[in-house]
Amino acid sequence: MRLGGGAAALRGWCLVGGLLGVAVSAQPLPLPTAVTARSVSGQFVVQGRGNMLPAPASEVRRVGTNQTITLRPDLLVVTAERTKRGLEELLDANDPWRGAVHLQIQETPAVAEPLAVQTRWFRDGWQFAVALPETVEWERLVRTLVEVSLLERANRANATAECALVPLWFTTGLHELLLAGAGRDLVTESGTLINRSERRPDPLRLVRAQLAGREPMTFGEFSLLGRDDLSDPARFRAYQASATLFVHEWLRDPGGRTAAAAFLRRLPENLNWQTTFLQVNGDRFPSLLDVEKWWAVASAEALASDASQRWSRERVLDRLAELLTETADVQPNTNSPAIRKTLPLRELIVTWDFDSQREMLLRKVSQLRALGLRSPPTIAPLVGDSARVLEEYVALRSGATRPAVSKSGAEVRGPMVAESAARRLAGLEARLEAERQVRLPEPVVPNDPARVVAPPGRPPSAVTGIPASGG
Repeated sequence: MRLGGGAAALRGWCLVGGLLGVAVSAQPLPLPTAVTARSVSGQFVVQGRGNMLPAPASEVRRVGTNQTITLRPDLLVVTAERTKRGLEELLDANDPWRGAVHLQIQETPAVAEPLAVQTRWFRDGWQFAVALPETVEWERLVRTLVEVSLLERANRANATAECALVPLWFTTGLHELLLAGAGRDLVTESGTLINRSERRPDPLRLVRAQLAGREPMTFGEFSLLGRDDLSDPARFRAYQASATLFVHEWLRDPGGRTAAAAFLRRLPENLNWQTTFLQVNGDRFPSLLDVEKWWAVASAEALASDASQRWSRERVLDRLAELLTETADVQPNTNSPAIRKTLPLRELIVTWDFDSQREMLLRKVSQLRALGLRSPPTIAPLVGDSARVLEEYVALRSGATRPAVSKSGAEVRGPMVAESAARRLAGLEARLEAERQVRLPEPVVPNDPARVVAPPGRPPSAVTGIPASGG
């Protein structure tokens, strides 16, 4: 999203209606005129040309199916209101607007780059404007309306001349959820008739397809990416799916919608959105590490409800082996440069000081809990035991659990706790290696592929085998 100040605002926000031309013929035809349309709430003002002629029959037949649409002021204000109301339903927020949004339809060819949102600050608040080509892809139109609606909501209480920006991941997540719920019905076109008999769509259907069984990005990864980082289509799909799933789970969380609405409202209060995010979530997320821990489990639970997202036994074992190690920079001696090595956790918890271990181990616990949700029943206990060992170790070292007492009455100190946890981790590694040596029997393939097993109560002779060719 490109933003500009007052000097970059659109010219001609208030166009005067009037006849643009005269057709000289025996029977003059009405020509497009410059018109201004205002939405029912009064927030959206659209300037453009009105078309007095009916659309060709071929266009009417194809309406609602083609990717590009031709904009009209009277229809665009309805689309803008539908988009705004859809966002209000997602956020469960319906407070009065303050900043007007001006949409100008221009006689320019469609452009490939993102549509620019222009901002303008007045003493009584902010106003926004967007220049739109007369023909535009409908999804890009909805995306632009989502961006400008969120931008207006974020700056309603902003009394400064610095426009507060909405994080890209939040805009992306809400946009995708809005499309998953309403889709093309958001866009108003002439000659359409909406007839819906389908069940409520699954909002995560596209997310599951985009991830295709892969893990979503971590919160730290997708929340800090910008437009320039998303030129690779595969990376963009992973980003889009991760941001959508995160916003979906955040809104589903108790108090999530209230926190999300407050997040937008309070964006101008801080220099970075991370501070605002932690403030509006209160005790739910004391730190960004707690966000990562919640996200690892919440995303796994959401995806585990779909059998296609569950992992194979071999893949879970490989991932468990990765989680029981950590890559770190190691300096062999004082005068040698640091080298990158992969070390087992049992070695790190003995050699590192606890302050350096804590955040890394808590991250591992969250990832192991999430992996357990994807694991087959036969190896889920091994994954759960791995998470439990690390969790108990961190609790003991942090003082959250009362330390054990030796026979002499002395408290078990940190190094002894670390040694005990290291031995337990070594035992888990041995169990992991044993599981990898197990070879499951191959599924039995019938000799005759056309053979059909008879249902209970019917003799096999009553069942006729059908060849694969269907003949």
